[in-house]
Amino acid sequence: MSLAFIIFLVVFVGFLMFGAPIYLSLLCSGLSYVFIHGGIDNMAVMAKMYGSLNNFVLLAIPMFMMAGIIMNQGGITDRIFGFCRSVLGHFPGGLAYVNILSSFIFSGMSGSALADVGGLGAVEIKAMRDEGYEDDLIFGITAASATMGPIIPPSIPMVIYGAAASVSVGTLFMAGIGPGIVIAIVLGAFVFVEAKRRKYKVHPKSSFKEILNWFCKSFWALLMIAIILGGISCGAFTPTEASCIAIAYCLFAVCVLYREMPFSNIGECISETVTGIVPALSIVSAASLFGWVLQFEHLGKLMLNGILSVTDNKLVVLLMIDLILLFLGMILDSTPTILLMVPIFQPLVQQMGISEIHLGIVVILNLMIGLMTPPYGQSLFMLASATKTPFNKVVQYVCPWLIPMFIALALVTFFPDITLLIPRLLGMDV
Repeated sequence: MSLAFIIFLVVFVGFLMFGAPIYLSLLCSGLSYVFIHGGIDNMAVMAKMYGSLNNFVLLAIPMFMMAGIIMNQGGITDRIFGFCRSVLGHFPGGLAYVNILSSFIFSGMSGSALADVGGLGAVEIKAMRDEGYEDDLIFGITAASATMGPIIPPSIPMVIYGAAASVSVGTLFMAGIGPGIVIAIVLGAFVFVEAKRRKYKVHPKSSFKEILNWFCKSFWALLMIAIILGGISCGAFTPTEASCIAIAYCLFAVCVLYREMPFSNIGECISETVTGIVPALSIVSAASLFGWVLQFEHLGKLMLNGILSVTDNKLVVLLMIDLILLFLGMILDSTPTILLMVPIFQPLVQQMGISEIHLGIVVILNLMIGLMTPPYGQSLFMLASATKTPFNKVVQYVCPWLIPMFIALALVTFFPDITLLIPRLLGMDV
């Protein structure tokens, strides 16, 4: 290990410990390596950082982000929640099931866990509190169900993984459907147990007319899922093109059909999107330099040799990857973790014969669990901020719900067909 690499690591860890933004930690550590190592062309470094942003696939990120913002402002979340409530509200603990189903549907539109927590989560929490549900169940199921956001297509982290691993984003989208269903089923099973234990009252079952009425109210919102997934699976458009179609459709739905948002609010949506995407792109650029340093030091080969010296069992290797990602997900955001770790994991999974599509879903699910894991889980902070609840209380409420998430992670990790079945049925290369 060279002196430049040691200083590189010290700078990175030091910046993180002093609370520096992640992009600054990545950038400064990468530049310190370049300057101390010597013999590295500065123009090549700049070209590397710029080139990481010159990627057609990455255009989908701000588009899906803006589509989620428009949906939150345009009242689509309320319509989705109302429809789900009419279908499932009569079961014991019905609103917890509604929470899961609403998140499942909304995930097929926004592609972001934080969009789910920040938009739909506010509606879910208020409704569940009004019904007298305890805060531990409310916060736990809201944080856990939001993890489906980046698993069920479309998905912003899948776009980032696809760019980092050079794999088909469309195939990743289809691969996320099975794991998303598994997560919903596991969470539903835990809600069933909790509802029986707490003896929640049962509401009258909605009539067919009421369900039909809510379906009609939310029809145009639900149709968006069919358009995006149907178009991608049939090859009518790419995921990046789908993101643009999503924006156009959302604007048409909320401004013309539902008339919940005036056209004058479009500028505000664009401003919020730009505010959100600039930090993300800064991380992508800085992470490209950081990742190049790791490759320059042959960290991927070292990890490959190290793990293969311990085991050549696929399941054990996947378990080790899970543990590494769960730890990183606790302290880092998903974007830099994907960009840093995927190039390191790729030689390993290729050597072991593990599908890179399967790896992508495993990586993303691990990092989404990180969003609800202390000390730096962003979903936890968002829930605390939105509800004015002390952070330590939110952590206390959410932590028990890591158990069903770990069960879902184990199923997705050790049974690859959950991930790969649908892409195979569609004739996609996995």
